[in-house]
Amino acid sequence: MRSPQAQIDLASGRLWSQLLHFNQEGFLLGAGSPSGSDAHISSSGIVQGHAYSILQIREVDGHKLVQIRNPWANEVEWNGPWSDSSQEWTERIKHKLKHVPQSKNGVFWMSWQDFQIHFRSIYVCRVYPPEMRYSVHGQWRGYSAGGCQDYDSWHQNPQYRLRVTGRDALYPVHVFITLTQGVGFSRKTNGFRNYQSSHDSSMFYIGMRILKTRGCRAAYNIYMHESVGGTDYVNSREISCELVLEPYPKGYTIVPTTIHPGEEAPFVLSVFTKAPIKLEAV
Repeated sequence: MRSPQAQIDLASGRLWSQLLHFNQEGFLLGAGSPSGSDAHISSSGIVQGHAYSILQIREVDGHKLVQIRNPWANEVEWNGPWSDSSQEWTERIKHKLKHVPQSKNGVFWMSWQDFQIHFRSIYVCRVYPPEMRYSVHGQWRGYSAGGCQDYDSWHQNPQYRLRVTGRDALYPVHVFITLTQGVGFSRKTNGFRNYQSSHDSSMFYIGMRILKTRGCRAAYNIYMHESVGGTDYVNSREISCELVLEPYPKGYTIVPTTIHPGEEAPFVLSVFTKAPIKLEAV
């Protein structure tokens, strides 16, 4: 929450809106307090260097409130405004939030403003139902290990068309795309054994671009196409990007790559969305 981009999102209200959305979607949320020993408890009742659960994000009668739980589930709780016994609580707001003060359970409310002062990090784990996941298995191998767009072999990478179907094709569609490398591959069966990382495989810098290519494979020169999104190259098991796709009947082309040619690995490309889509190799 101290990064320049987070500060911009805080000032504009975008981060609050995002958290409201994440909470409504049922994503798992957490918060981290300032660094320190968990033996140190601030005068306000916040354990330092500690992870908390975020249970609710609510806006009631003009108040932006966050319900938080200390997993220790004991008497160590926030004691400032909106704590269990604070004077901010009215019968009306208690009723709206179904708030029943309980001491020594580790659960408390605090204002969004105080949250920004007393916490440093927010964690989001997106949990999607199976029907929202569309996945394809692929691999960079031999000819198809083309590397990033700086190389002439870039267009040799596996490419996938994402096309929205049905009535949803007429409207903008929100998608969350992940690229996972180094998943277990079984030679005895077609496809991948599971989504678990292979500990004996190398981790490469990986990235992806989402392009408009008129339904065809992307050409050798990426700049011949309009790019609508993508990621930086990161040395990570999984990378992701989130974007809203405007209606485009021919479908978008996703190109997952490693950063250098010849880097071979299996991968899983997944798209999470509420809209019906087709995700297929081009």
